[in-house]
Amino acid sequence: MSRSVAIALRESDNEEVCGTAMFCQMLNDFFDCTNVRSTSEYNRKKNMMIKPYSSCDDERLTWLKEVFLKYLQDWRESTLHRPGQFSADERGKMFLSPQTYEGLRISVYAHVEAIQFLLKEGFQYVLTERFMQDVLEDYFGHQRAKGGRSDNPTALEFGYNDLTIAAQRDIAPVIRGNVGGRYTVRKWLEVSDEPVKKRVKKKSKE
Repeated sequence: MSRSVAIALRESDNEEVCGTAMFCQMLNDFFDCTNVRSTSEYNRKKNMMIKPYSSCDDERLTWLKEVFLKYLQDWRESTLHRPGQFSADERGKMFLSPQTYEGLRISVYAHVEAIQFLLKEGFQYVLTERFMQDVLEDYFGHQRAKGGRSDNPTALEFGYNDLTIAAQRDIAPVIRGNVGGRYTVRKWLEVSDEPVKKRVKKKSKE
């Protein structure tokens, strides 16, 4: 689902793949709009879709709501009214799952509202890649590691693990997981096994 794939499909001179090319292009632009991570990357890559947001009237905010969401809505409507004897299940497979569709709608409105709010509050620019849940996923990765084979910890066990994680901080990070990127660079991957110095007891005065 990239721009290069969309271009390759269009240049194949096959009308049957035009819809797939449009889908790839739309998803590529959506991901670009919601993963802005640098103040200069857009210049290097000559891609204005990944430029930092600095205005509440940014054209990409309008594109997300009026073009991207309309594309999904039109696609959904076309499957519901497509001529032919199709069952409800067959029509459902012609479109995204209801959960995915609703998730995309929520993501679009949440991004637009968050960006505009931050800019109105005085932020110079907004990098949408920071709207992530890697830190949260990493925390629950620690919780799962503490639980071992126990998939259903009690509230008491969860609270105990929480205190342990807070004490350890990032000394023992979860190496295996689905979060990464620059976030993992700041973790401590080695722990010293040097014994802690014993406290010298003060002699009591007789």
